[in-house]
Order: sequence, then C-alpha cells, then structure tokens
Amino acid sequence: MIDFRQLTNEEKLFQSHVIDAVRAAREKRKRKFIGFLDLRQQAILDATVSMLGFSDWRLYGGFPKAERKVAGFFPEEPQDWEESFPIQAITLRYRMKDVLSHRDFLGALMSLRISREMIGDILVEPGRAVLFVLEQAVPLLFDECKQVGRVGVSLEKGAQDLDSILPTIAPVKGTIPSPRLDAVVAFLTRLSREKAQGLIRQERVKVDGQIRTDTAGLVEPGCLLSVRGYGKYVIEAFDGVSKKGRLHITAGHYE
Repeated sequence: MIDFRQLTNEEKLFQSHVIDAVRAAREKRKRKFIGFLDLRQQAILDATVSMLGFSDWRLYGGFPKAERKVAGFFPEEPQDWEESFPIQAITLRYRMKDVLSHRDFLGALMSLRISREMIGDILVEPGRAVLFVLEQAVPLLFDECKQVGRVGVSLEKGAQDLDSILPTIAPVKGTIPSPRLDAVVAFLTRLSREKAQGLIRQERVKVDGQIRTDTAGLVEPGCLLSVRGYGKYVIEAFDGVSKKGRLHITAGHYE
C-alpha cells in the first residue's frame, strides 16, 4: 500500500509526470509513455492512476516476465498496446570464455550517458546478453558500444530464444506463522526469526524495490522480495491454513 504522504521529493516529481500523462491521454487524446520504471515506481503509478480513476494504461518491458517496465497511457482501450511501446531488444554477443555480469553491461550503458530510465531488463548468459532499451538509445548504442569492460561485443537488433536466457525460478513451499515480513524472510532464508529481524533492521531486505525495516509489516502475494546476500524471491500465494494453524506459502526463488 502506497502512502502518498511519505513520498520523497523525487517520487512526488515522478507522480506529477504520471498525472500529466493521464491528462494528456484524457484531454489531448495522445498516447504517452514513461519508462523504464522500477518496482517502487510501478507501485506509485498503480496507486496514482487508481486515485485518478484512469484505466487505459499498461506496463510492458519488452517481454512477458520483465521486471523493469515502461508505462503507456492511451486515450482509449488499447488494442495494439505491446507493438506501440517504444522498446527495442538488442542482442550483444561476445566470446564464450569471457565472463560478464549484469553490472558490467549496466555500467557500460551508463558510461555512454544512457540514463537509467532508458534501460530495461538486462539478461545475461555465457556469450550473449539481451538488453531492452528505449528506441531513442539504439543509435548511440550501435555507434559507440564496441566493448563492455575490456571485452569486445557485437550488436544486433532483436532477440531470439529468450527462454534459454531467462532466470530460473525454483518453487519454494512451506508454512509460516503469519505473513509478517520477519516470518517470510526467516522462511525464505532458512534463518531464525531473530536473525531475519536483524537483516531487516540492517536494511538488507527490499519489497518491490523499496527497503523495508518494519519487521512486523505484512507481505502481500505478488510482491518481489529480495534479501541482500541471499537472493530474490517472488511471493506467489498464501493459500490456506494448516491443521496446526500455520499459513501455507508458495514462493519462487530466482536462481
């Protein structure tokens, strides 16, 4: 749940951009796009458009399971909305023996003065990376991105066989005493409740991209929870209570 009173100045500015985009779609009958958005921004967007009673909007990151997404605002119920988003997939290839990480590719893009909101998900496997960027960043990438770190790369538009490069999500099931954040973190990390509370107080836990320090705060199905040093998880469902009164939880661990 987003509390508008607790938004930072930067988040308030983002919210004003969302309000302007809604007005452009409603009053000027224009399509507007804002992106790429992190999970926190997506939550603020969702709460803001709900407050405004606006429904003709979509989020899309270039492929169905994208985390970072562009927001699209439409003057009417969109029919071709995926095709209308200004997103381009770029495949970078390099030698299999060279080791590059998500951070390496992000750093290379930022060094080209490509801003963070122009960069979507970055998928990496040996010898290949797929970047999702706004179309306006494409000419600069092809002109200037010749290497990542000290590794030479070749670029091509589009992406094939995304299934092979998407992260694997391993199912995690069990029971917890309640949907409190400390209980969920303890279950996912296989730590004691006390140690889980320590991770939360040390600001090592994020829910939907936002640091959470409220150990007793509730976790909702559908959220993305990350614990620094332990990994990233999606909370899929709380589905029923066991005979001992414990809550069934179904989650996924990004491997």
